[in-house]
Amino acid sequence: MISLSRIGIAIIGLLLWTATGVVRADDLKSYGDELEKQFSDVDFITTSELAQLLLGSSPPLLIDAREPKEFEVSRLPGAILAEKPLTKWLGSLNLAKDTPLIVYCSVGYRSAVLARELQEDGYSNVLNLKGSIFAWANEGHPLENANGTVHGVHPFDRKWGQYLDQSRWQWTP
Repeated sequence: MISLSRIGIAIIGLLLWTATGVVRADDLKSYGDELEKQFSDVDFITTSELAQLLLGSSPPLLIDAREPKEFEVSRLPGAILAEKPLTKWLGSLNLAKDTPLIVYCSVGYRSAVLARELQEDGYSNVLNLKGSIFAWANEGHPLENANGTVHGVHPFDRKWGQYLDQSRWQWTP
């Protein structure tokens, strides 16, 4: 059982860390580890593994699970935005059920939900990007939008933006 003093120390640490605007890769990694436990039925891929896959001759289809306003700011190169209703949108893509699909969002939660939905719809080769676009951007991997190469990301809000290097915030919540 966690003691109240440990909880208090953790809260104070989080407040101080958030106030500094500094992102620590370990914090986003820890969050990703928790998501992997919570979504044990979903397979994950790391940013370095994805970067290698994208260099290959048959890159996977990248699916962005964020909101349109986030997608407009930036996305992984070549990614498409997931649309709702999901079933109708998937039908319009005419994908084989074994098509390699990699889903992402800001930190990995919304994309884990989408990955699960895709699996339930019969897609057998679905991976969730651990740390999602925040980890991708923090590591300096390429980003784009409709106008070309960009360097910033929509931080969603201040709470989730704590996982994104503030120098990469393209929009201030």
